[in-house]
Amino acid sequence: MLLYQMLEDHVKKDGKWKALSYMGKDFTYADLFDGIDDAARRLSSVVAAGDVVTICMPNTPECVYCFYAINRIGAIAHMVHPLTPYNQLKKFMAAARSKLLITLSINLSKYAPLTESYPIISVHPARSLSPVLRFLFDIKTKPYRGDMTGITAYDDVKKCELPENPSRDGGTTGVYLHSGGTGGEPKIIELSDDSINKLAARGKEALQIDDPTGMYMLAALPMFHGFGLAMCIHAALSHGCTSVLMPKFDAKTAVKLIKKNRLHFIIGVPALFRGLLREKGFSGKTLKNVYIAFVGGDCAPQDLLDEFNSRMEAADATARLFEGYGLTETVTVCAVNNFAHSRRGSMGYMLSGLKAAIVEPDGNTTLSAGERGEIVVAGDTLMNGYLDNAEENARVFIDIDGEKYVRTGDFGYTDEDGYLYFIQRLKRIIKIAGISVYPKEIEASAGEIDGVTGACAVEYKSDGKTYIALFLTGAPQDAAAVRTKIENDLSRYAVPKMVKVIDAIPVTPVMKADTIALTALAEKLANEA
Repeated sequence: MLLYQMLEDHVKKDGKWKALSYMGKDFTYADLFDGIDDAARRLSSVVAAGDVVTICMPNTPECVYCFYAINRIGAIAHMVHPLTPYNQLKKFMAAARSKLLITLSINLSKYAPLTESYPIISVHPARSLSPVLRFLFDIKTKPYRGDMTGITAYDDVKKCELPENPSRDGGTTGVYLHSGGTGGEPKIIELSDDSINKLAARGKEALQIDDPTGMYMLAALPMFHGFGLAMCIHAALSHGCTSVLMPKFDAKTAVKLIKKNRLHFIIGVPALFRGLLREKGFSGKTLKNVYIAFVGGDCAPQDLLDEFNSRMEAADATARLFEGYGLTETVTVCAVNNFAHSRRGSMGYMLSGLKAAIVEPDGNTTLSAGERGEIVVAGDTLMNGYLDNAEENARVFIDIDGEKYVRTGDFGYTDEDGYLYFIQRLKRIIKIAGISVYPKEIEASAGEIDGVTGACAVEYKSDGKTYIALFLTGAPQDAAAVRTKIENDLSRYAVPKMVKVIDAIPVTPVMKADTIALTALAEKLANEA
């Protein structure tokens, strides 16, 4: 079954429900399918089944329309961060063998040179809004006035007859997403329609609700992010929710929506929830409108979960913030804490039909409950593989008792009850004098210090030796006191040589701590000392 077909199953029930909300404007499921069909008519004039189309856009209605239209045609949607630098996007499109780029008109000054190799369809960011709002947007944002050769405005793309649904098998690759891969090197991940649909079908199980029809899901996580695509868009729409599209998360807008009872499910990265908690309006009786919240994409400090949940308890609200676990290789979330299964400090319980095992790192020998090793996952949401990377595919997929598992590159364990615990990325484990040190534990210890709002520990080299640098955000700290606490909490091997308070922890395009940038900063500071 195509993603489009799973979505179509809902609209047959009731096309009058709201499907999308964007910048204050609502779109029904009937509107959604009109938009998808219109996009399919346009794109089928330049795209055929099996072609790859790059979408480089934030969450707008047209991004949703084009994504499902590409799927309806039987082409492959290649989802890319809209802030990707020109040279990197050029490499991505070449690696994906893309045929076409769809991007916002405000990006043309950056991406127009790509027309030497690819046609571009440009979409106005306010296309779906009123003429007044489009006019105001153009005043605020200077329109592109360069050469339009090879660039076609979305509304000027020739329309063809609506194509018939393709006969593509559900197991065939339908989506390309980018990831660091379980080994740390950038890769293109191939996801099938079936794998995404299978996760979406578990949406109600994860959300712990029998019927979410008519409820509102925050869709601030972008569609190039597996969590945003699979849960905030596809799962939400497939179960009758309204996806509240935010091209860029705005805490004030989110609070206003909560007050209007138009935001029941909140899924985001830690920074999103920090932003909410800083808002004065995120308190009081209006919080009763929130049903449940999930944090993922990066490790959530326990203090963040506690602060959010304390805010809910003070408001006598039933919602709680739960942490989950997943990776793009499993179409994001595969384990989650929720109202049915929750254990402090864990990543949660595996969703039905999915399995986690612990194996010796780089081996296949399974370990018992409580033993630490690499997390591997099996089930019907596994990726098809990494594009054009047979060697890595041979490494990452393993067989355990006749069942196919994928290596996660994560170090952790399960307890006797089946709860999953994440300790550290295997690539981030630091060896000091032959002893394994876990940056996550250092960060957790530092996070308990008054005034510390964020922490990231990284390995760096100086004079051929390995050291630990700890970067903190928040109030100034006495480095000696920080080191003493970490030694008392953990061990002398975990004590950072460098402790530095910075304005903000840099993040990657998917909002994870940018450890590469911090390692480079640590080495720079060490060389300057």
